[in-house]
Amino acid sequence: KKLNKEPSPDIIISCGRRTATVALELKKIFNYKPFCVHLMYPQYTFLKNNFDLIFTPQHDRIKQKKNIKKFLGSPSNIKLIKNIEHSFIKPVFFLLVGGDHGNFKLSVREINKILKSIIKRLDNRGSLLITTSRRSSDHLIERINYLKSKYNIIKEVYHPKTSKKNNPYFRNLSIAKEIVVTGDSMSMVSDACETKKPVRIYYNKNFCSNKHINFCEKLIEKNYAFSFDTLGEKCNKIKVLNTSKKIAAHINESYKNE
Repeated sequence: KKLNKEPSPDIIISCGRRTATVALELKKIFNYKPFCVHLMYPQYTFLKNNFDLIFTPQHDRIKQKKNIKKFLGSPSNIKLIKNIEHSFIKPVFFLLVGGDHGNFKLSVREINKILKSIIKRLDNRGSLLITTSRRSSDHLIERINYLKSKYNIIKEVYHPKTSKKNNPYFRNLSIAKEIVVTGDSMSMVSDACETKKPVRIYYNKNFCSNKHINFCEKLIEKNYAFSFDTLGEKCNKIKVLNTSKKIAAHINESYKNE
């Protein structure tokens, strides 16, 4: 009753599987039925047809229907920062490390292989910045910290699980010449592919599920990213993913035609 007395929304956008039921309950409360959009497939509700639009990643095994649209990549809010002053030696490489998910584990051996290749490519010229994720295991974090103490070229390491400092994520994406990202993190991969910089994805079946592998291969096929073995090679064609802009444009057009 209180909601109906307040200024009312024309559009409700929910995100994530658990918020779908909340959005649909709000739609019932507003008797004029606002336009409802949901990001990610709302598997926890049987009332999927009550959404006007549902956006789901291409790698999900969901059939596209009139109200279900599939897009490549995850929505991203990346906006690069211009004219950043920093003391890192160029070229700056930025490594984004994911972690464990389900039955798949990102091992110390994989991290050793990634870092060995990047360090060899830089050949003691430049800077390597590393950010892990909240899914990174304690073993990975310990190993990366050890390698930082061993190699001077690793200038900075940030662990969101343990660090109390401000996250340098946006700064590092902005100043990096090249970005390397593990293929188990679709959000990190999508963020990197919004920067219009060479993105090298490291992935394999040891720590990536089939849907992760399909996602990485589709990005590489469409020139949004490149395989890890091309590290350091010149990239003539780099496309920007722009998933958020594409989704926003589709919402706008669909709402106008409603």
